[in-house]
Amino acid sequence: MKVAGRKIPKGTVLLFLSFTAISLCLLLILTASRAEQTNSMSKNGMYSGHQKNFSVYNSEQEGLWEEVMPVLGAKYDDFAIYMPLQDPEMIVRGVCVRGKVEEPPMLEGKYFDFADSWSDTPKAVLGKQYREMAVERDGKRYCTYQGMEFEVAGVMGTKEDSRLNYMMLMDLRSAVRIAGINSSYVLDTKKEADLLEIGQELNSLFPLPAQVQILLEAGDVVSPIARLLSGGALMDTMYVMILISFSLSTILVTLIWLRFRRQIIYVWQLCGYEGRMQRLEISKHFFLAAGAGFAAGFLLAVLLSFILEDIRMGAADILQAFGMTVGLGAVILFLCYALDRMAKSY
Repeated sequence: MKVAGRKIPKGTVLLFLSFTAISLCLLLILTASRAEQTNSMSKNGMYSGHQKNFSVYNSEQEGLWEEVMPVLGAKYDDFAIYMPLQDPEMIVRGVCVRGKVEEPPMLEGKYFDFADSWSDTPKAVLGKQYREMAVERDGKRYCTYQGMEFEVAGVMGTKEDSRLNYMMLMDLRSAVRIAGINSSYVLDTKKEADLLEIGQELNSLFPLPAQVQILLEAGDVVSPIARLLSGGALMDTMYVMILISFSLSTILVTLIWLRFRRQIIYVWQLCGYEGRMQRLEISKHFFLAAGAGFAAGFLLAVLLSFILEDIRMGAADILQAFGMTVGLGAVILFLCYALDRMAKSY
């Protein structure tokens, strides 16, 4: 086959098409997963979907969280405690987050970490619709809410309209100062199975007369079968199976490509190329085809993004897909080269 007057070796076109399919598949999977995560976060109002409501009452100490939170943060990771505040005009929540739970897409600055969300300095993350609330002073941005001044850590939101754009999050200490400790809260965790243990620990850390009212049952621990049959798990399984099918096809195509190149490998041997040089030449030609395939897959994904509004690629998606394509290609080439050498030795 000739392209622009240049002869393309046999099997290279198949290899190019295989990596085009793999790179397109990876880009679509990463983009779809990120979009689904953002949509789910917006739909659930920054919660994971398996969160638990709880209340603190009869506490005579407004600063009781000062004793509870350090113990809880030292013992557990990947949990968040939210405190919804009553506001008729905007969605406002206090938050203390340890590790990773649900992190919104950030347009400016950064989201809360444990130090920011459990800070002596009032800090806030604004939805993009409230960006105008921030005033810059001395190189930092500040906003005022309920008579309190907050340092703005970042601005969150999405390009399309979503609930995330209309939210204001503040550190938990500031929220307790505004609403008082005897209020309603929300416990959220990255893993649903951690809810029971962290909830029980939270309940035990509040000394009498303070009490925590939270509904916790052993049934809150989801069985492995239920997790496997959940909607998110089924979608992840489908993505993985698609990628595996493309990868198996690419392994077959790579074996065919290597067999077509046995003649040139023989010529390299006659020219005095050692095994290392042969492998370098094979890798160079292989990754040229893989790189061209990735570029073609990327262009197809860009074309689809203009046609389908739900497909919005970010720089992180592109870099991650490229790294996965190169890594997968390296594994496939190593495996197929070893299989081809074994077949030739027989």
